[in-house]
Amino acid sequence: MSRYHIAKDGKQTGPFEESEVLRRIAEGVLSPNDLCWREGMADWQPIDTVLNVVSPRSSPPPIPATPARAVEQATPLFLHIPVSRLILMSIVSCHLYEAYWIYKNWRYVKERDNLDIHPFWRGFFGIFYCHSLLRSINKDKEARSVQVPSFSPGGLATGWVVLLIISNVVGRAPGMAISIISVFIPSFLCLVPVQNYVNSVSARRSPGQPYYRWSSGHVVCLVFGVIIWALLLIGLGAE
Repeated sequence: MSRYHIAKDGKQTGPFEESEVLRRIAEGVLSPNDLCWREGMADWQPIDTVLNVVSPRSSPPPIPATPARAVEQATPLFLHIPVSRLILMSIVSCHLYEAYWIYKNWRYVKERDNLDIHPFWRGFFGIFYCHSLLRSINKDKEARSVQVPSFSPGGLATGWVVLLIISNVVGRAPGMAISIISVFIPSFLCLVPVQNYVNSVSARRSPGQPYYRWSSGHVVCLVFGVIIWALLLIGLGAE
């Protein structure tokens, strides 16, 4: 087996077996650029040109830093809010939030599909546009590519309209207690399966997707609800 003489920093050492040279390089005692010579070589040459040397590392390479947003959050397809917010805001706002819910979802549809529609009026006249909205959510191709919906758009929309009409009729009956009861008629429950589907699609498309923030529309619904509840409670106390 060949034995090598090593020249490092002007000093000659050796001879060493090849395994010993490789061990010293691995330990950092020698550098692959140090010179070596063995019998039969015409001149000194760098070790890494004579031996199969892998440059040593004194420590592992640093792990690349993970960007704060390694995966860009996908834009939600529809209004992404907690189901609890939908329920509580509907009760507190005396069902006004349900109209806002319809309006916001039509906004998403308008912007994504570049439609010439007026989301505000579709929310204001929600009883006429709830069916088409729920069908749009149910048939949306991008959402279906992530998860196939299990809710019935026609049945839920019809149920929402019927319960909303019942709530309005009951609210017109004499007596503040009856008016308060009308607020708790759960028309919002017909929108819950749709919201669950929207949230599930959002979670699968973009894990960690934040919910839609509390916006000025939420504030308007809250203020309206507080005023109506105050009037109802005042009227109830006066009876």
